[in-house]
Amino acid sequence: MATLAINNVLRTGATRLAARRTLPSTLGLSPIQSSNSSPPSDICNPSSNNARASRCMATGTRGARGHGWLKKYRAGLGGRHLQGRWHFRDVEELNSINDEVFALNENLSKEDNIPTEAYLDLSVAGEAPRRVTIELAAAALPKTCENFRLLCDQSGEEGGYESTSVYRIEKTVGLCLGDVVFDDGTAGRCHPKMGSFKSPYTFEDEGFLVSHTTPGIVSMMSSGSHRNDSRFLITTADAAQLDGRFVAFGRVKEGMDVVEDIATSVFTKRGRPTVEVKVAGCGVP
Repeated sequence: MATLAINNVLRTGATRLAARRTLPSTLGLSPIQSSNSSPPSDICNPSSNNARASRCMATGTRGARGHGWLKKYRAGLGGRHLQGRWHFRDVEELNSINDEVFALNENLSKEDNIPTEAYLDLSVAGEAPRRVTIELAAAALPKTCENFRLLCDQSGEEGGYESTSVYRIEKTVGLCLGDVVFDDGTAGRCHPKMGSFKSPYTFEDEGFLVSHTTPGIVSMMSSGSHRNDSRFLITTADAAQLDGRFVAFGRVKEGMDVVEDIATSVFTKRGRPTVEVKVAGCGVP
């Protein structure tokens, strides 16, 4: 019965997530053409008069010329990178879906003894570490959460999160950490139990059920589709651009003030912190 209830909630949440990606019809705006859709026939025909008007949205530094992005920006409809379905998303609806996903942990059997929390002790410039407690969506995303828990239980010598650094701080996005290979964000490696014969150091995307709507969302940082390893981030703001790209699997339960202090007080140079921000300890409470 517990498995059936979890599947029903996940199916409902996935349907609601798919429905909220459409633009509201009341605004009279046409949806942005996705990269997967086939281009109109007159785009491929240079002799057509509509070829120039039917061009897809540009991505250069000068913006999407001819598509009214500047007019929408001045009207308060989002910047060039956050227009369309990213700007018109219903945050309250997404927050309710997030709460439902995390509430599935109540359906877990006590006999299985599956942990739903983990902690990180962060230390700045050798100071006394402060704890950040993370709630995990273990029922909805079991593989992703298990990979995180196993790496928290391992010591730094065994390839775990202990003694690794916060290698990048994006003040408007979040803290980036979890590189257990080079400790600089250039590589990562999942726990050996999570890898496969074809991909021993990465594992597939389990699902995009949790949205990056609030500060404190814990999300995997993958270098591509189905390439999750050990790197993850803790958001410090609403990060709509990460939805559907990174698999979010947890949220900060206690210690959000620690994350905010690091994001605001640590001086960075091109995103790199100028002082050591270390994971002094980690594990499962």
